[in-house]
Amino acid sequence: MTLLSDFRRAVRSLYKARGFATAVILTLALGIGANTAMFTLLRGTLLRALPNRGGDRLVYLRQSAEGAGQQNVGFSVPEIIDYRSASKTLGSIAEFSSMTFTLVNGDEPVHIRAGIISGNYFEVMGLSPAIGRLTTSENDGPAAAPVAVLSHAFWMSHFGGDPTVLGKTVRINDMASTIIGVMQRAPQYPVPTDVYVNTVTSPHHLSATMKQGRTHRMTEVFARLAPNATVEKARAEIARIGTNVRADHPEAYERAARYDVSVSPLRVALNERASLTLWLLMGAAAFVLLIACANVANLTLMRGVRREREMLVRAALGAGTWRLRRLLLVENLTLALAGGALGVLVAFAGLKMLVAFAAQLTPRANEIRVDGLVLAVSLVTSVAAAVVLAFVPHVGDESALAAPLAAAGRRTTAGRGRHRLQQALVVTQLAVCMVLLTAAGLLVRTLNKLNSVETGVRTANVLTMEVPIETQSIDQPTKLGMYERMRDRLAALPNVAFASIGSDVPLRNTPFVLELKAEGRPLAAGEATPRAVYKTADPTYFAAAGIPLLEGRAFTTTDRRESARVVILSKALAHRLFGDRDPIGHRVAWTGEVLKFIPVSGDWRTVVGVVGDTRDAGLDTDPTPTVFQPFAQEEIFNAALVIRTESAPELLQRSAVRSIRELFPRQLIEQIATLDEVRDATVAPRRLNALFIASFGGLAMIIAMVGIAGVLAFSVSARTQEIGIRMSLGADAQRVVRMVLGEGGVLLAGGLAVGLTIALLTSRLLRGLLFGVGPHDPLTLGAVAFLLAVVGVAACLLPAVRAAKVDPAVALRAE
Repeated sequence: MTLLSDFRRAVRSLYKARGFATAVILTLALGIGANTAMFTLLRGTLLRALPNRGGDRLVYLRQSAEGAGQQNVGFSVPEIIDYRSASKTLGSIAEFSSMTFTLVNGDEPVHIRAGIISGNYFEVMGLSPAIGRLTTSENDGPAAAPVAVLSHAFWMSHFGGDPTVLGKTVRINDMASTIIGVMQRAPQYPVPTDVYVNTVTSPHHLSATMKQGRTHRMTEVFARLAPNATVEKARAEIARIGTNVRADHPEAYERAARYDVSVSPLRVALNERASLTLWLLMGAAAFVLLIACANVANLTLMRGVRREREMLVRAALGAGTWRLRRLLLVENLTLALAGGALGVLVAFAGLKMLVAFAAQLTPRANEIRVDGLVLAVSLVTSVAAAVVLAFVPHVGDESALAAPLAAAGRRTTAGRGRHRLQQALVVTQLAVCMVLLTAAGLLVRTLNKLNSVETGVRTANVLTMEVPIETQSIDQPTKLGMYERMRDRLAALPNVAFASIGSDVPLRNTPFVLELKAEGRPLAAGEATPRAVYKTADPTYFAAAGIPLLEGRAFTTTDRRESARVVILSKALAHRLFGDRDPIGHRVAWTGEVLKFIPVSGDWRTVVGVVGDTRDAGLDTDPTPTVFQPFAQEEIFNAALVIRTESAPELLQRSAVRSIRELFPRQLIEQIATLDEVRDATVAPRRLNALFIASFGGLAMIIAMVGIAGVLAFSVSARTQEIGIRMSLGADAQRVVRMVLGEGGVLLAGGLAVGLTIALLTSRLLRGLLFGVGPHDPLTLGAVAFLLAVVGVAACLLPAVRAAKVDPAVALRAE
């Protein structure tokens, strides 16, 4: 009953101070809401245990060739056999290859990302079926029947979650496959996968070249640690095995390429791209909460001074110190819980946006949700804030009443100690605000630098779409004829300047990389074999994509299978291969063991042209070395249409799709986008980083400015008598304004100085997220300091003007 009566008194007291209560609740809601949202993001991606059974025992093996500029080259089957047979720390190893197939269900073709897996894949990964069963070792080998396991997301999106899908026969890769199960919800790595199939579904995986080719690296490796093994022991062992394997087969491991195998916990690998960003955002949210609590503490101090007489009277009537402190605790709990509840609602409202943001960084985005732990953390944060705030105001002491009562009757300002505390809180707010705005400024500057990077293409007025023909029963000449008919039909549409076809959309990363050699140009000692992206293009491709022809000629309609083989090189690749010599007329050829396994010849090809560089791997990377070959002369793997229009390309989309459907009603048409949209997608994660940090910085600045204005306003109110005396003795309004601005200026200067120091110490943590700008960029630091100074002075002006309007006679009579 005592707590209930305290709660009633608290509600009555807060109702009388509605302005104070509203300000505190909203400020705490912003701080707690930001922290709840970011903790939800962090918990769902970095802190939550994997849904896989024994997920902490799962590891991911990655083979890299740093000297050749390749972060992940995959493994070949012979390599996997070597590691499987020699390793004692890896209890079991599973294989995964990603390929694109066409799934036909009835008459509807669907382009899918298929995972070709070893039979033990699901057992090693610790995954269970949502319905049906998963593959086992019995599904391995050429004698096994083709089977498929659907991912949970694909089951829901394409089969509506229908449980009768089990036992259904669909055509995958032109092969009748039986759906045997649906996988549980789980993050997919290294790429999103729609359907998991056994190796018999991909004849290539059963071929001798796949099984025997040591350099035919196209498989990802996952493993489960053996009992009593640790990641550190596995790393040491795999490094030792790798050294032995490379020594036993030197012909498969070019020394200059620097092959290496790393072992990472799967949980770490899943969040490789997300970790730094998410911890940065969590830190920013914590800073916002710190500023919010500092601001609320200042408000509480101000209100505590005005309530000091009330507290003394309560003490005189028998309320002990603990009784008064408990009353304050109940009041602050009421405010903090209300603010926390509102903050959780804010986090709930932004959940979809958080998931969309995280999806660009980690496969665990679908696990983000506001659960019991998140709510518990929000509750603990609210209670902790209430406890701290309850001990900010001074309470009376019944043993010393008369003097304090007399003083309280005359005093409306805080003591010197509490005034210093208020100032320290404002300086803290400004310093933290400076750090957040500096981080935001560096990320915005990075975004501007990226936007100014020359992509190598003219992106305006270009529509792109991918049109894969995956059916293996269609031969190459028929495929070529189909694509040329599509292109010619689109070229005849109104407002189309150029319609072209090639293997890839410009600026979209296509890691089909092969080794390359130039005639008469031996490798220098220690130099890795050059590698380049394999692409095909028709005669109008460069004009449609806006890639400039720098030397030589473009492809012509006569560059076909029966004619001499020709290529066009990107500028950077031409310079690497031929230096300052004119590359036109020289010859290049694809090379390497991988040519034994793919339909690409190692014939010499004559260079007929050089085009500008493009940055297909990202705007923050070096230009992509590329070899273009005539579309009609080479094997057709994939195809994309690139259409340059004379007006807005979006207006052409509907008629372009209709034209293709009229020719081939069942043709797949995917990833329709303008080239501007393709370019924007490459910087989307960085844009969201900048947006989030800038939002936190702006929020922090608003709270900090309210704080400094509030402290000065309270100071002016408390010093009304002093200001009245000064003005009665001859001080004019301008002098009073300067006095108040000077007080605010000291706080601003202190906050900026402390903030600048912290920003210089912490901004280096952002180095991995920056491009074209250093962590101590003077322009950013100067701009942030200037912005805070301007906004801070503006925040100081209102209380300064109020002070200048004090009437000396009224002030003195009031005293």
